[in-house]
Amino acid sequence: MVIDQKDKWNRGLDLFIESVLKPDPKLRNFAHNQECFNELMEVRKNILEHLESMRWHE
Repeated sequence: MVIDQKDKWNRGLDLFIESVLKPDPKLRNFAHNQECFNELMEVRKNILEHLESMRWHE
């Protein structure tokens, strides 16, 4: 089976999205300590929206 560049890109993008979605308790604890947890989650939401816009469609 030959995987074309579009599929490779989208697979790589999916893996990266999974890494953003995966909870990071240490990072979230730091955000709570610095009183910026809600801001961190807002940035995360914005990044996920941007990542979805990078999907290769045809």
